[in-house]
Amino acid sequence: QDPADADATAARRLGSAAPAAADMGVTLLLETHDSHRAGADVARIAGTVGHPRVGAVWDVLHTWLADEEPAATHAILAPHLGYVQVKDVASPTDLTPLPLGTGTLPLAACLEPLDPDTWVCWEYEKRWHPDAADLPGLLSAGREHLLRLGAAKG
Repeated sequence: QDPADADATAARRLGSAAPAAADMGVTLLLETHDSHRAGADVARIAGTVGHPRVGAVWDVLHTWLADEEPAATHAILAPHLGYVQVKDVASPTDLTPLPLGTGTLPLAACLEPLDPDTWVCWEYEKRWHPDAADLPGLLSAGREHLLRLGAAKG
């Protein structure tokens, strides 16, 4: 889809759903992904909609794949940020999930500027990568890695 058309579609859909979401106490979050991979893309949509119940999910993989620096992503998404989705991978061409801290994603740079109350979620996509390690055995070390990086401040 043409980027301008993708923006218009996303803004129209979110804008039409936002009032009902607000009535139910729900916030709609657009993820940095697919047609809106960079934080700048998602912030543009959230800004166009301009509704307090429309925000962003920062998927650190996709902004990294978009060559967006973590400080720039944070700066542009901060007013809209619902939560941050972390993961780790070997390279832009090998997206098989790895234990947190063993891959190439700049997790420390992504987590450092976050407000202490920002939610951080580890997304582990074994479903699409069946040869990846099983998640249960990685959880404790992943939690400890996130704590060392300051994901649970305060």
